Amino acid sequence: MIKKHFSKTRTRHLTSLLFFFITFNLLSSFNTYAVPAFARQTDMTCNSCHFQSFPALNSFGRVFRAGGYTLPGSQTKIEGDNELSMPGILNATVITKIRYMLDDQVDENRGEIQWPDEAAILVGGRAAENIGFLMELGLGPVGAHADTGTGALTCTDPSNVTTCTADTGTGEGDTHGTFLSTKFHFKINEQFAIIPFSTDGLGVGYGYELLNTGAQRSQRPIENRKGFSAGQLLGTASGEATGVAFIYQTPDWVINYSHWTPTWGNDHVNIFGGLANYLRIIYMPNFGGWDTGFGISSISGDVESGDTNPGTITYLDGWTLDAQIQGEFNEMSLGVYASYGVTPKSSPTETNKYNSSLTDDATAYGLAAKLGVIPGKTQVYAGYTSHETTTEITTYTIGIQQMLTQNVKIEFFTVSSDSTKPSDDYSMLMLFAGF
Repeated sequence: MIKKHFSKTRTRHLTSLLFFFITFNLLSSFNTYAVPAFARQTDMTCNSCHFQSFPALNSFGRVFRAGGYTLPGSQTKIEGDNELSMPGILNATVITKIRYMLDDQVDENRGEIQWPDEAAILVGGRAAENIGFLMELGLGPVGAHADTGTGALTCTDPSNVTTCTADTGTGEGDTHGTFLSTKFHFKINEQFAIIPFSTDGLGVGYGYELLNTGAQRSQRPIENRKGFSAGQLLGTASGEATGVAFIYQTPDWVINYSHWTPTWGNDHVNIFGGLANYLRIIYMPNFGGWDTGFGISSISGDVESGDTNPGTITYLDGWTLDAQIQGEFNEMSLGVYASYGVTPKSSPTETNKYNSSLTDDATAYGLAAKLGVIPGKTQVYAGYTSHETTTEITTYTIGIQQMLTQNVKIEFFTVSSDSTKPSDDYSMLMLFAGF
């Protein structure tokens, strides 16, 4: 059952945060245009590609990504023989978050200031006529403690659940110092592309993902990724990943097969038959003006890595279903996102990276709805997740986003769960900017 009351300290803090949020927005009535890297390259505002707020994509944003970030604008191009065609300016974006978090684990008046949280420099865009790229360089370490973990069980006696302990996580903003994510999009023709990629934490979906359902860690409509996404709860849609994505796409369909390893940085692996498999299929029809998407993804295989003999064997097994619908309801923007996933139990000889329990499969499902109550300015949302191995934990998230400009937003949300861990109940105020 959800906790029915907050502590007095947390209630006092919530009142202060809400007052700050309202005051900040009353003083911020201006509206300017966004200027991140892709906006500079294409001469288009952020809202041209994003639904409600960055980083969620709309239908045109999916087209831009499917084209490998190569759409040109009025920028001077350097062109020459052998299909040389790149902007005369290297386009870059600075992404930064300032977060303040309160949780029931810490008493008195001590909220956690999280800065810089996932701050990064993004460089990307057109590298040639049919080649695009994106590079993300982290600007500093982060330590937070709102991560609920995967819930995977480790048991000293598999036949006795009282000997089991659950993975309770290490922090929502968990990183390991500076980080780097990179991908190169080689567009073979309108239907086929090849994308080498590597990321320290965004998951195998970083290679190529179009939906906003949390199938890729940073591709989400709300800040609390584990408050609406089954893939984020189970861990199948985040973490280290290096590989090559082979893409087939039409206006309505995407098939992504990625040959990959759950590692990042220099490592020893067998790239010929020794990597894991990721299969992602997406269908994106338009129903009566509603932009919809339906997806299925599967991860399987085992990977031997490391410079020892024998190496470290990582076994991976899991799948998810997800769907989204985006459009307008009573002249207000509305996005609804749903997902369901399973990570099978481990065997005595193979430990599933996503579920170490020997007795139970792990299941998760999530749902979120986000409504733009003031077009282009204010959105409210609610999220719900359930995660179950031997026990079930449900989490509820409610929040509000205010777009100060197309590239700057302030977000406030609060999370409640029936977990026994005090830090799983928390509230957060965040200022996000991309410029």
